[in-house]
Amino acid sequence: MAGDYGEVKGMSDSNGEFLISLEEAGRILGGISEKTVRRRIAEGLLPKPVKEGKFSRLFRSDVVGVIEKLKRKRDEKWNT
Repeated sequence: MAGDYGEVKGMSDSNGEFLISLEEAGRILGGISEKTVRRRIAEGLLPKPVKEGKFSRLFRSDVVGVIEKLKRKRDEKWNT
């Protein structure tokens, strides 16, 4: 799992969509802490998590989507 995001621990639905922990989301986002992930959720920079019992989970595609959105904003700013 460490670094191979093709095999993320989490729950999957029939579409292959994964729910990942906030800790895993932080790793995907460049190694930020779970606390920072929670802060980004509160700020509205990340979507609200799904509750799975007492655990909060994010859809992996939402996290990847945030990264793609940041890349588009960067590219627009630098006209690349």
